[in-house]
Amino acid sequence: MMDMNAKKSPFLFHTRLIVLVALIYVIGNISVVQAAKINPTGRDIELTTLLRVSDSVLGEASVTITADDEVLLPKESTLELLTSLLSEETIDDLRNTNNSSVLSQQDFQAVGLDMRFDSSSFECIISIPADLAFTQQIRFANQNPNRNHLEPKFFSGYMNLTLSANETRADETETQNNYYHRLESALSVGPANIEYEASYDSSAESNEQYVREGTRLNLDFPSQGTRLVLGDMYNSGKLFQDGTDILGVGLTRDFTLIPTRNVRPKAAQSFTLQRTSSVDVVIDGAVVQRLTLSAGSYNLSDIPLAQGNNDVELIITDSAGREERIRFSIATGNGLLAQGEFEYSVMAGVPSELRDGEIKYLSEEQILHGYLDVGVTPSLTLGVDAQSREELYQYGASILHASSLGVTELVASQSHHPELKGGDAYRLSFDAEFDESNDLKPQLSFIYEYQSEDFVGISSFDTTDSPINTTQHYASLFSSIAITQRLRTALTTTYSSGVEESNNYWSVSPSLSGPLFGTPATWSTRLNYRDYQDTENEFSASFTISWPFSRELRAVGQYSSQNQQGSLDMTYRDGIGSTGGVSAYASLETNKETDGNFNAGVNYTGNRFETLADHTTRVENFDDSNLTHNTRVEVSSSIAFAGSAITIGRPVKEAFAVIEKHPSLAENRVAVDPTLNSDYARVFSESSYDVLLPDLVAYNSQLIGYDVEDLPPGYDLGDGAFSLYPGYNRGYRLVIGSDAVLTAMGKIYDRKSGDPITLVAGKAIYLGDKDQEPVEFFTNRQGLFALSGLRPGDYKLELDNKEKQSVTVNLPEDSNVLVMLGDLYVD
Repeated sequence: MMDMNAKKSPFLFHTRLIVLVALIYVIGNISVVQAAKINPTGRDIELTTLLRVSDSVLGEASVTITADDEVLLPKESTLELLTSLLSEETIDDLRNTNNSSVLSQQDFQAVGLDMRFDSSSFECIISIPADLAFTQQIRFANQNPNRNHLEPKFFSGYMNLTLSANETRADETETQNNYYHRLESALSVGPANIEYEASYDSSAESNEQYVREGTRLNLDFPSQGTRLVLGDMYNSGKLFQDGTDILGVGLTRDFTLIPTRNVRPKAAQSFTLQRTSSVDVVIDGAVVQRLTLSAGSYNLSDIPLAQGNNDVELIITDSAGREERIRFSIATGNGLLAQGEFEYSVMAGVPSELRDGEIKYLSEEQILHGYLDVGVTPSLTLGVDAQSREELYQYGASILHASSLGVTELVASQSHHPELKGGDAYRLSFDAEFDESNDLKPQLSFIYEYQSEDFVGISSFDTTDSPINTTQHYASLFSSIAITQRLRTALTTTYSSGVEESNNYWSVSPSLSGPLFGTPATWSTRLNYRDYQDTENEFSASFTISWPFSRELRAVGQYSSQNQQGSLDMTYRDGIGSTGGVSAYASLETNKETDGNFNAGVNYTGNRFETLADHTTRVENFDDSNLTHNTRVEVSSSIAFAGSAITIGRPVKEAFAVIEKHPSLAENRVAVDPTLNSDYARVFSESSYDVLLPDLVAYNSQLIGYDVEDLPPGYDLGDGAFSLYPGYNRGYRLVIGSDAVLTAMGKIYDRKSGDPITLVAGKAIYLGDKDQEPVEFFTNRQGLFALSGLRPGDYKLELDNKEKQSVTVNLPEDSNVLVMLGDLYVD
């Protein structure tokens, strides 16, 4: 794929070339150009332009526009770009539509696709129906830090502020009001940044309380996937390690944290979202929950999933309608590292905890933490880990091995407590590998864990009561197959035993799922039998139906015989992640203990703020009219700066950009990163004030496009997009438009002969103080030429002929966008 971000790309030259040819032929009266005609020259024209699918740029493509306005793409290079988006069958059909080396618009239509040339942006746009799209697992995006991206500002920062008010009211008690506000901020100086978080809580119980929640200095080394942290941090631990808050110093090399290299041959339980997206959680074949996740990197542990369910799929849809899926019954939670690659973490400090509204540092104690994973071969990753807190020690090792049968993980760990003495923990897990062409689409995973009674981690330093772990043995086996193309079955079995008899049981849970006849709805049913040693056995059944009325509206109904629980949920989402986007839900639930719970809420995304409101009413018993109401309203906004530019907008996530318009576009409405075929965009600029793009994804290459309404004729926007590769918490200052917007036209004559100089190329060289690359042009058969992308000032027009003839012209400051130079004579 060619680099589509080069500053002097062929795309820019050829785009201008097409515009100028059209202007020359209209003014020169050489031919009658119809308004709808793309190519008015009467001959085939080749140009390099961007190839888009929806609002996603795939790369550059060489396009031929014939004299008959037929748009042709080179077959092999185009198919290579589309391989990751279309099914293999569609790719083959498209390849076999003709025996030519090019693809026409008719070829795309023959396989159910649409390809068109947008004459306003000079881009080829391909539309892919959902049934032809290739469903793929989300994986680390291939990064190319060497691309010619724009640089963020050396100084930048932001302050996010969230204001929340909550009211709780019960029939027999007083109304309680609570006000909670949260502050998140960062200041970046080059690659280093300081983060600060705090909260303010005011309620009847706590009165007024301001809490500093954390302060830290981050320094990233992106090419190494490494981050150095000094200050308040959370050590999440790994495998059997414990997590805890500490004040200290940490150095971590983790390509999930900074995904700058695709070092994992197999996808781990992590993914990155380029834009705020809607996430449907599918359990047992039916959508049971809808989430909204902001742009950024996530681990599957960040997703709230129901305990005890293994057959889980996440369907992630962004605002442009692109859909990607993560389907997992993964027992091995870690990904293999490529051979020779390694990840590690080293932290040292003192534990901290929140007491009485402030952070308390236990300076008399010390915490050390570390782990190291190494890719020994492409199929073998080995790891070691250790933690200590004073006289409490925990250390272990891991093996992750891939074979033709599947991926196996073995983990062993030991602990030593000053009073509880020694403890052991072991884990064996296996994920089977099956041929993707298998019609049964089988899945199989197994996990076994053992923890001795007194196995502890560093968070249990003050614990002396034994046993620490009441469950010693736990095993789970999950399997599923597709009975038919429309019917899938799964089986989960578990075994547990421990110190107390209440921990001893085995269970079996078969499930069945599929589409509901010929409708878009899906259903699933599950039976669950649990055999206890000390109490009565349990048997329950559940049924779920999920019905998408449209892309925006979905209903989910569930019933479980356990606790006689039934629920109905309605969700509506439109324009997620864009200005004007709305997300709303309403649910009704009843069970054996509570007559009814009603929940409703709405989220709105504004240009400079986000707001949400939700309400819950709980009915213990309709006969007693015992009601409890809870209402919450929340508003979030941010103030951010990059260099000398400052603005207000939605809360910043991982990175951001302050976007300003050149004064020449002060009255024009600009849509930043608009969504194709809709009225949505990530942010709009409708005045002379700067706007904030708050949700750039750190360490991911992004191309941010923009559309300008009512653009003056001849106004040159350049590439029409910003190529970015943001660092964590860093900010850009981006300017749309410039003073180099003039288009000049004229005729060149030879002074001696008086004849026009025809079919000669040349360049316009700016003679002013500002930097500007020479602008190329050519003359037609009448000597007519045109230039675009010029600023006011003096230019030397130099012809590319033997004599190197030239002439100097002046474009006044008060020029119109289109400047007629008239007849020019060269010696």
